[in-house]
Amino acid sequence: MPSNSLAALLAGLAEIQALQRANPSPQEGSGLKRPEVARAIGRSEIVLLSSHFERFIYALNEEAVDAICCSAIVSDVLPQKLKLVHSRHAIELISSTVWERRASALTEYSAQESWLWSPNAPVVTLDPGRLLMWMKTPSPKNVVRVFQIWGIDDIFREITRKSVTRGRLRLRLGELVEKRNNIAHGDFTVEATYLDIVQYVWAVKKFCTSTDKRLARQLSVMLSSRPW
Repeated sequence: MPSNSLAALLAGLAEIQALQRANPSPQEGSGLKRPEVARAIGRSEIVLLSSHFERFIYALNEEAVDAICCSAIVSDVLPQKLKLVHSRHAIELISSTVWERRASALTEYSAQESWLWSPNAPVVTLDPGRLLMWMKTPSPKNVVRVFQIWGIDDIFREITRKSVTRGRLRLRLGELVEKRNNIAHGDFTVEATYLDIVQYVWAVKKFCTSTDKRLARQLSVMLSSRPW
């Protein structure tokens, strides 16, 4: 059974399929009858597909946090990196406060969040937003960092058997995100052909479907049951 995050992503891919059907030139080299329309469709697909991919990353992180918070586990089973990243924002805020005003901030932190570092302390609450505050775009490098927080060292290596497949996934996802960023910054030269989009859709679907299963297995070790 997939997570709600994956179900939403797969539903979102229907938008891309609809745009693909509207493409007036589905095959490269067939002679464009309406090149301006094909170009606009390709650029739109890049933005939509990248947005669905990015939302999946955030939504899956939120769903994982919900599974943790609804469980009866203790803080000891949480990955240390997750604890560090979750605590970073609060501690940096305290550090940026003038010395004379840190007492109240430290008291509040101890009252609300010391459980995270206390042995055998029941999980109280986690803020999924804190875990991904640092992420600007879902580039392959950043995506690896996301799942390192959950104790998975290299998500691309974990979900692929062949290095060729792994390299292809990273390449296509990297291209997708980079093109989307360039479009967002006003680069009118960015294009994507029908066949480009086919490759990007494959990469997004493959990565998200496999990652959904891998994170479920990772969480099942902490929760003693599968979250989805």
